[in-house]
Amino acid sequence: MTEVAYASDKHSNNMKTETHPAEAVSIRSLFGKVTSRMLLVWAILAAFSSVVVYFSATDLLWPTSFIAVMSGLISICALIPGMTLATPQFPVESKLSRQQRIQRSGLFLVGVQATMIIRIVGTVALLALCRYQMGLPVETIVLFVCGWYIVLTAFEVFWLAKKASVLNAVTPDVPLAASDALVDGTDF
Repeated sequence: MTEVAYASDKHSNNMKTETHPAEAVSIRSLFGKVTSRMLLVWAILAAFSSVVVYFSATDLLWPTSFIAVMSGLISICALIPGMTLATPQFPVESKLSRQQRIQRSGLFLVGVQATMIIRIVGTVALLALCRYQMGLPVETIVLFVCGWYIVLTAFEVFWLAKKASVLNAVTPDVPLAASDALVDGTDF
């Protein structure tokens, strides 16, 4: 017990040994992992919805399959900008300054914003295409297009938010850069 008290007392006296996040993961690989998971979820949901539509309303099989395929393509295209972001990988042993951590987070947010913009524009274009090319009621088209939009966007947001925490995961090996330490030991 004395060792634990001594170790915590030693840590409180030396403010510059505070650890901060750094993970050897690139934004490109993060978006790649999300894309692979989205492909898997999309394939499972597309197969399931096709089976359901086949047994419940056979006449809607072609339009719903077309909407499912196009929604999956929109999802893949939406994640491509994040996979093209060229950011340097910071090894776990490096000292990340506050500016480098902000830069990584900022680039990740640019990729997320591009993903959401492409997803919205693609979904609106798909809705307009289906509205004018398919002989179905508007409500049916909106139901299928918006349903795919909601489901795939929810999975994207969930996995991107989950993976965003990896960008700032705390590891005990990375010391705080001296320029980030404030006099009172707090860090904003």
